[in-house]
Amino acid sequence: MLNFERSSLNKKLTIISFLSTGTALLFVFIAFTVTSVLNHRKDEGMQLSSFAGVIGTNSVDALTFNDRTQALNTLSALKAKDDISNAALFDRHGKLFAQYLPPGRKDAASGMPAIGTDDQALEAANRQGSTFWSTRMRLYRPVTGNEHQIGVVMIEADLTDMWLDIFKSLGVIGAAMGGSLIVALILASRFKGSIADPVTKLINAAQKVSASQNYNLRIAHDRTDELGTLINSFNDMLAQIEGRGAALTHHRDELERQVSVRTEQLEKAKNAAEAASRAKSAFLATMSHEIRTPMNGVLGMTEMLLGTALTDTQRNFTKLVKSSGEHLLVIINDILDFSKIEAGKLSIEYINFNLWDLLDDINNIYTPQAHGKGLALDFDIANDIPIAVCGDPNRVRQIIANLLGNAIKFTDRGQILAKVQVIGEDGPSVSLRFEVHDTGIGVSREARTRIFDAFSQADDSTTRKYGGTGLGLAISRQLVELMGGKIGVDNAPERGSIFWFTVSFDKRRVDADEPGANLKPVEGMRILIVDEHEDSRDVLEQQLAHWHVSTDCARSALDAVERLAAAAQAGKPYDVALIDMDLQRTSGLSLAAAIKGDPATRSTRLLLVSDNRLAADPVQRREAGVAYQLIKPARAGDLFECIMTRPRGSRIVPPPAAEPASAALPGTGKAGGAAGARPARVRRVLLAEDNPVNVEVAKAMLDSLGMAVHCARNGAEALQEARAGGYDIVLMDCQMPVMDGFAATAEIRRHEQASGRGRMLPIIAITANALQGDREACLAAGMDDYLSKPFTHQQLGAVIGRWIGLPIAASVHHDDEPPVLPRETREVIQRDVINRQALDNIRALSKDRGDALVQKVIAAYVDDTPGHLKTLRCAIADKDAGNVRKVAHSLKSSSANVGAEALAQMCKDMETLGRTDTTVGAAVILTDMEQEFQAVRHSLSAILEKET
Repeated sequence: MLNFERSSLNKKLTIISFLSTGTALLFVFIAFTVTSVLNHRKDEGMQLSSFAGVIGTNSVDALTFNDRTQALNTLSALKAKDDISNAALFDRHGKLFAQYLPPGRKDAASGMPAIGTDDQALEAANRQGSTFWSTRMRLYRPVTGNEHQIGVVMIEADLTDMWLDIFKSLGVIGAAMGGSLIVALILASRFKGSIADPVTKLINAAQKVSASQNYNLRIAHDRTDELGTLINSFNDMLAQIEGRGAALTHHRDELERQVSVRTEQLEKAKNAAEAASRAKSAFLATMSHEIRTPMNGVLGMTEMLLGTALTDTQRNFTKLVKSSGEHLLVIINDILDFSKIEAGKLSIEYINFNLWDLLDDINNIYTPQAHGKGLALDFDIANDIPIAVCGDPNRVRQIIANLLGNAIKFTDRGQILAKVQVIGEDGPSVSLRFEVHDTGIGVSREARTRIFDAFSQADDSTTRKYGGTGLGLAISRQLVELMGGKIGVDNAPERGSIFWFTVSFDKRRVDADEPGANLKPVEGMRILIVDEHEDSRDVLEQQLAHWHVSTDCARSALDAVERLAAAAQAGKPYDVALIDMDLQRTSGLSLAAAIKGDPATRSTRLLLVSDNRLAADPVQRREAGVAYQLIKPARAGDLFECIMTRPRGSRIVPPPAAEPASAALPGTGKAGGAAGARPARVRRVLLAEDNPVNVEVAKAMLDSLGMAVHCARNGAEALQEARAGGYDIVLMDCQMPVMDGFAATAEIRRHEQASGRGRMLPIIAITANALQGDREACLAAGMDDYLSKPFTHQQLGAVIGRWIGLPIAASVHHDDEPPVLPRETREVIQRDVINRQALDNIRALSKDRGDALVQKVIAAYVDDTPGHLKTLRCAIADKDAGNVRKVAHSLKSSSANVGAEALAQMCKDMETLGRTDTTVGAAVILTDMEQEFQAVRHSLSAILEKET
């Protein structure tokens, strides 16, 4: 089938000519045909009508007198007309009266039916007898006599001759039209080239230009019509394109030159920016080091100075120096943190931590500050807050500390309330909202838009009155946003403000009832449960059975030693031993020391389970080789974590093996390991430090920790001393002359590898750098831990205590829980309500004024405790569980500091009631506490009288 759209221009012109001419001729032919047929039929109809009139007039008498013969004679007059094929007369009733047929049609006389004589019947008969394409025409006409219809005359004509004449005429016309169409096509074929040829030239020229991109091509012609105009326009277009192409080429060359110049400029600017960034980072690192180094001397020496004998004026001045130095250190840390945020190098870590412990630490730190200004600081923690979560505890602590610090700073009277509540929780995560309510100066509505911007405060005048850099809230906002939360401030209902932020944490939870929850890692482990209480054993067995762990039970210490030894000899040692602290003939700690003292059973990991009152000191646990300690009742999630998490044993100096006599039979009552009576070995520390002030600070702190110190002035000396051996730990400064700390550490580690000992000597980095990546750089260099200058006495002791055992007197401070003495010692002093070791720990904090410090602490405790007990009674009467928890927590800490262990345990029970938001049973505990305090007071008085 012909596709007009895809046809060539010649074909299209031919088709157009053929269709236009043929269509016109066809319409002419149709019009002529219709006109011819209508005219011939009209003529025949007029002729029949004349005949019918004459016949009707002549037949009046015949119809009137019923004379059929006369009627036939009248009809016979039609024989003169050859095309008359039939004629008939009908009477007034429509019956055939007479009929005429031409010769040869006599047989049709009897076939004439009767007709109606009314006008409508005649009209219908006339329409039926005169169809357009019929070869016959029949006419009916009424016959009237005396003004009445007396009959009907019918005349029928044969139109065959008429149609023959018409067809002859149409044939002639058709032949003429065909000839006309042929002539039109011939003429179109001769003239179409004048149109198609120029268009073809345009097409070919356009294709050549498109293919070759040669805009110099032109089409020659001498036409003056529209096609000539089109060709001229095409040539002009090519000329314009050619001119623009030349201009574009010129502009492109110029643009390439400019881009080259700009690229070179941008490259220089980029290099300059990178150099400036490196210079800024180097400046921050240098500034951090150069400021923190003298600050370490200032703060360290003031801390040690406060531990010496000073007059009240000197002590006051020293405290002011220490306070100013700490304030300066806070400002330095804020500036460094803001610089890290600005550089996009501040990161958030995700670790598991105890949220309740974090909030408790913040409470202990900021409650004294609030009380110092005469403010009440309360914590309102919802009961559905999870204990174990995954997030960045240091950043959360920093944000809360900043908000609490601002609340204390800008509040002169009233109270501060810290609230924590759950705002959303699903399976893997929990969303918490932290709020800090204060009754301070408040924040205006206009200031809310800028208060979280850097270097800005709600009121510029407050900077002079209250101090500060204006970076705290800006850093807090950045930290909250990095953790995916929001931060804001609202006005308090009456006075002050409410600062809040929301953060989402991952929940660290292991549900034993949930099938398949982390079961694969523990499958196949062998665990020995050492517990003399059947109920406790059953609970642990059921819990471990849910995790598909193979368990055995030992009902005594002697049974445990035998089972461990037998399993080791069989080549199937136990992976973990769960040891109960409360054993009849010995303690769990002594049993642990005996197990670690035997080379055959030393590989078994030890977990200690105890009541809170029998909890072992961290130093005792390390010396006995205990990996973890769980407080009853142990949560399933904590038990799972302890079983699955292996301690950093490869970096910890292994505890010394116990003597055979003490390690053989722990059930004999002789303590083994750390529980033995032999004196602890003095720990030797190698201090690599070139700054003389820092050397004196560190030496003073290490001396107070009961450690022997040897100093190396550079990394080369430290390397030489470390190779010589004899040291338990190394404190390595990172920036030293001759050889820095990184190079010295790398050489020490290579020496250990070459000697086949592996990594044995713990190395702790001490550096004034505090930028992002400094800790990672130290650990990557082979160091084991990191301590940033300036550091406190407690921070130094805590870091060292993670790697080697320290004397109890040196490692326990007044903020720590009182150590639990071995069973043998407890039996000797079981009638004494005071653990004298706690007082000795306080006395050890100051070599020169230890006794005076003990007397001061006891006097403060004896004076303050009655007020706390009175406050507790009022709170119980008012059913104020929150105040009960707060006061009991404070009294628990102070009682533990002076060694009143029984009273501290009662305070803890009271605090637990407060945490569960109830006071039921608190009155009974308070009565016991009041009685116990009387005994504690008498005992403390007796101690003071004996010592004085």
